[in-house]
This record gives sequence, structure tokens and C-alpha cells, in this order.
Amino acid sequence: MSDKYVSRALALAESCALKLNLEIIEVEWVKEANVYILRIIADSENGLSIDEATDLNNLISEALDKEDFISEDYMLEVSSPGIERVLKTEEDIIKSLNDYVHIDFINDFEIMKNVYLKDIEGTLISYEDDVFVLSVNLKGRIKNISIEKNNVLLIRKAIKF
Repeated sequence: MSDKYVSRALALAESCALKLNLEIIEVEWVKEANVYILRIIADSENGLSIDEATDLNNLISEALDKEDFISEDYMLEVSSPGIERVLKTEEDIIKSLNDYVHIDFINDFEIMKNVYLKDIEGTLISYEDDVFVLSVNLKGRIKNISIEKNNVLLIRKAIKF
């Protein structure tokens, strides 16, 4: 039943988001602490503002009430993906070129001879043929490194301090 809810809610949310010039990133149907939650993650070109999230929440809520296809009691949650959002699709990755990112490796990555890392942060320079190229600061020297996608457990945006 959850797949049916998600697909219908996604179509409904995308229709509402279009009216506000927003993008739906993800729709989830989850149960947390015995409460069902319809979680809708949205974004905009400049990041989702509180006002935009509220407007989208109101539109989706009205549409859900009208369609009335969810039989369980649930809470609607509309939010942004957050500043350190996980990049799940190729489109997310392409949109994040020139952004600062964090990568967790499946297998330790040899950055220099006999120096292995479990993760790394740097500026995403390119992504082609399943290879990420990051510009990283290694002991005060900027170096471009190539990382194969098949060794990437997770890639997300990061905050540079």
C-alpha cells in the first residue's frame, strides 16, 4: 500500500510544486514512533525558504484532503533536503558541480603512497563516465583526484569551514 501512496502523493506534490516553481526531490511514506508520516522533500533553485515550504505544505494538504486516498491517520511533513543533502541521482550530481562535497568510500582510498582515507571532502570539478574529480587541499597543496563511482558509498553536499 505504501508504494501506491507514494506514487499518488508524488504526482500530487509535483503538481502543487509546479505552481510555486519548486522541485520535489523525494516522497516517503514512513512509520516513526507508531505515527505514519507522508514526508515530502522539496527544493528550489536558491534553497527552499520557510515561506515556500509553508505554501507548498498548504497546497499539498488541500489536494490530499480533496483526493482523500490515504486510509490511515498520518502527518504531512514538507521540508528541504538540508544543506548537507545526499546526492542520490546523476542529475543531483551534475547540479552540484563546483560545490563542496563529502564522499564516503566503500573501500579505503589511497590518496598518496601508503596513505588511505575512509572519506574525503573537496570541490566537485567534474563527473563523467562514472568518475568523480575532486579538487582537494592536501597539506596546503591543491590537487585534483579521480574517484571511481563503484568505490563511493555516499556523496553529499558539505559545509566548508
